[in-house]
Amino acid sequence: MLIASYLQPFAKDIVMGDQATALQQAFLTNLRAIDIAAFTDKRVIVKGCGDLSVGGFAYMEIARRLRPVVKSIMYGEACSNVPIYKKK
Repeated sequence: MLIASYLQPFAKDIVMGDQATALQQAFLTNLRAIDIAAFTDKRVIVKGCGDLSVGGFAYMEIARRLRPVVKSIMYGEACSNVPIYKKK
């Protein structure tokens, strides 16, 4: 608490933990800054493979944020996706 109180006037954000924790927190902050209104009533495919590994926390946050507004969420590639959610 003492360190946070001294850093607060100078730091944009403060994270306690290792580098992986800081990166996860930054990733979540950026995900939460995305305006999800653009995805309203859309079908969304969340790409599952890539050069950089993304932790499960990111996929969970994506699904949590998108589910209330999208028609469907699928995971994977366009040719072989897995349905995650479909609005009834």
